[in-house]
Amino acid sequence: MAELEDYSGPFKTDLKLEDFSKEALIRLYVAACKDYLGIDGIWLALLRQKYGDQVAFQHDVEIWEPGTKGEVRRTREALNIWGDDVEAVMKYIQTSASLGGLFHIDCELMDKNHGRYTINRCNALDYFEKHGDETLLKQACYELCIPYNQRSADWFNPKIKWTAVKLPPRKSKDEPACVWDITLEE
Repeated sequence: MAELEDYSGPFKTDLKLEDFSKEALIRLYVAACKDYLGIDGIWLALLRQKYGDQVAFQHDVEIWEPGTKGEVRRTREALNIWGDDVEAVMKYIQTSASLGGLFHIDCELMDKNHGRYTINRCNALDYFEKHGDETLLKQACYELCIPYNQRSADWFNPKIKWTAVKLPPRKSKDEPACVWDITLEE
């Protein structure tokens, strides 16, 4: 049977993901990644409106802790990404729903103890800049990304450090959104 490029044809009672082409599955994955972060944005906007920034951001942090831990575990299991080294973390970055599945990222494994990735286009940062929401930019880029990136590294190996090289704000949209180093301290 031919792989489905989309689901515009007749209803199939026995439909499975395996029935779709690689390209269709990639589109579905990217859509799910957008939903993953988009639902958080909607939820956070509602909390900010009802309870203010301080309460909303506190709850956002409480949600991302178990959410991030689960995402790291599920991504590693799904793609058989094991190991406690920088390469394993870089593989996670390339494929995770909250990073590689959504953002335009360049990854480089410089050596076994050092990797760097650059987020060239970040939909969240584009939103913050468009709406002039510096409070949300600070919350997302500094109060969430920095600690949760490090926690993600800790779940691979506590000796791995995930460090921001460049963070927003940026002077122009031609600049990368952010740059991060992943290093293993021996």
